[in-house]
Amino acid sequence: MNLRSLDSAYCKALGIFNPYDALEYRITNDLPRFDAQAYRLNKEYRFVYDKLFIAQSQGMRCGTLESLRTDTPDFPIFIKPRYGHKTASSKYCYKIASRAELEPHFSKPDMMWSEFVNATEGMTDFVLVDGEIVYQLSYKYSEKQLGFADVWKLISSDLQPPSEIVDWVGKHMQGYTGPLNVQYRDVKIIEVGMRFARSGMYIESAQNHDLVDAINRMWETKSWDHRADNKLRITPFYSFKCWSPCPVFYLLPQHAVDWIMHKHKCMTFYEYYFEPTGKSSLVFFQFLHRDFEKGMQAKRELERWLIVMNAVMAILLLFGVLMVVWKKTFTWLVVALLLYLTTLINSVDVIVHQIKNQRQFTGL
Repeated sequence: MNLRSLDSAYCKALGIFNPYDALEYRITNDLPRFDAQAYRLNKEYRFVYDKLFIAQSQGMRCGTLESLRTDTPDFPIFIKPRYGHKTASSKYCYKIASRAELEPHFSKPDMMWSEFVNATEGMTDFVLVDGEIVYQLSYKYSEKQLGFADVWKLISSDLQPPSEIVDWVGKHMQGYTGPLNVQYRDVKIIEVGMRFARSGMYIESAQNHDLVDAINRMWETKSWDHRADNKLRITPFYSFKCWSPCPVFYLLPQHAVDWIMHKHKCMTFYEYYFEPTGKSSLVFFQFLHRDFEKGMQAKRELERWLIVMNAVMAILLLFGVLMVVWKKTFTWLVVALLLYLTTLINSVDVIVHQIKNQRQFTGL
């Protein structure tokens, strides 16, 4: 049985607010939301998921990682999985400064390298009809990075992508109709996907009915009505990522998260979101806010609570185990286990992703 099929009933039984179901205006489920789905659907444009092709198409120094067994590039370089439809987040993405740092990575399959672009990341969601860009929504990333993850993003239809990015899309996506997400550093594209950022959740969170309706009609009719263009602007907002310097094994129950989000007047959509940023650190949560300073306050409070509760959990568990070993009492171990069980007051989807996250850090 697929545990995620039980999610709605589980959330209802616990009285949990499900942010994924709370948005009024939704992009049609017929439109691809994930890279693997888009890859299967668009056979003619599968080349966009070959990150080596993306680098080569821009004249960047690049190649397969295997080629560096005999060749020595000019360091630093950047290595990452070659095929974008097979991977997610920043897993196995590294800045490499020397041959010694490079050696341990040769065992990883389907890896590539490219010159390192020392610039702040940016991103644009495009809508194309027969190769013509009919709409774009751009994302400005924070200069500060958590590994290769942003601290925050400004999401605004007033931002414009670099002309080099627009030219690349026009040259390589001729005849394509659908969503296109392009990530770049300065004017160099690093990744392309035939779906919107975060499965369309940023666009949906803007709650512009005319925009969502235009996208849905585009997918259904493979056309675009430009008469509605003046209604498609969104009110700018920010996406914030919460970060932990150590692995997260205890999650705040959904009711506690709801309280923090409502206290700071955050936007409707927020989620536990696991993205490795190093050997032990990770992004664990993402939420939206229209006010930068208030959003940063919410981010800091959620990070503090999670780190404190993980520390308390670890201390209780260690003390409980010692009490059992010393044949004193089972009480503290029971208390630790009962506290840990409150992490299950989250959706099944969150629990499944947390198990995968724990496996990554434990190697199980």
